[in-house]
Amino acid sequence: MNEFVTGNRIRLLRTGTEYFPALIAAIDAAQRQIHLETYIFEADGTGRAVAAALARAARRGVAAHVLIDGFGSKNLDGAVIDEMRAAGVRVLKFRPEISPWTLKRQRLRRLHRKVSVFDGRMAFVGGINIIDDMHTPRQIPPRFDYAVQVEGPLLADIHASATKLWRYVSWTQLRQQGRRGAAIPAVAVPCGGQRAAFVIRDNLRHRNDIENAYLMAIAGARSEIVIACAYFF
Repeated sequence: MNEFVTGNRIRLLRTGTEYFPALIAAIDAAQRQIHLETYIFEADGTGRAVAAALARAARRGVAAHVLIDGFGSKNLDGAVIDEMRAAGVRVLKFRPEISPWTLKRQRLRRLHRKVSVFDGRMAFVGGINIIDDMHTPRQIPPRFDYAVQVEGPLLADIHASATKLWRYVSWTQLRQQGRRGAAIPAVAVPCGGQRAAFVIRDNLRHRNDIENAYLMAIAGARSEIVIACAYFF
């Protein structure tokens, strides 16, 4: 698990009502590079607004990278992907094909991360997919989830992770490495007083990192524990 680092500025964003305006504003403000990873990218009003912002960024010369999950985003309208690519956005699918012969255990290896990084200086991390809060077929709306906006030294870990995953998926799909654009360094200077760690799960060396982080936080609690989680098995 990555170490906790201090000096960060972190802002909690509640539901898509707060998250998507902040996300689109960050896309519009990006000058050099964007990395966006999501499990679900839906072609509803929210998804199309995000796609349009990414296309605008690419047209003004920003190296925009979008990584979507091949299962979670399998219903994304191909026209939306084509429009982004036509504008210069680089779009890849994580594990795009699932064969009936694929081992059941391997089918579960999906891209569940919802991470975006802008110019190596600001990031969003959380549980919000690119889908409208009110888009909840067979469920009582609205969807409720959180994300955080991060600036500061923690960007070094977040930016490195997003860049590494993009390069890996690009390599597995035989994309030329030169197409990923020039690497930029993370702007990881202290800008606040919050201590945080970037915790990921990759089903390999870091399979239990998130669970262990929860256990460490619970064990260290002194007065209160608040957990908001969609699934509890």
